[in-house]
Amino acid sequence: MGKDLCRLVYRSESRIDHNDDAGLDRIFRTSLKNNLRDRITGALALPDGKFVQVVEGARRDVEALMVRVRADDRHFNVAVLGDWPVTARLFEGWAMARPDPEPLSNQAFRIVTEDGSGVQVTGILLGMTRAPATAWL
Repeated sequence: MGKDLCRLVYRSESRIDHNDDAGLDRIFRTSLKNNLRDRITGALALPDGKFVQVVEGARRDVEALMVRVRADDRHFNVAVLGDWPVTARLFEGWAMARPDPEPLSNQAFRIVTEDGSGVQVTGILLGMTRAPATAWL
């Protein structure tokens, strides 16, 4: 990969009800389409009314994505938990993994939704993505 490859992790508060399956499905499908177009990989989960996303790609593509994310009124309080250069993707082949946060332990759930660092959240979402019971788009 190019030398400008980066990984960014953010968390935000959702304005979409967690029971609005159709609305959430539209978000995942749009994210999948846009990420394929922009060569971005990663995972997006919605635990406890929060969006938690890991994105990987060329710096310019990730920055353009974050401009769109910050302008999207379906969520608020966007907080970047980590942003660093990388030499390889962890979510290679996943334009948008959609892990299910249901089986998380209380500690892992707290790390993802409240107080974890970008590295901690990335590790948990990656582990969920590789788990056999994970649901993907």
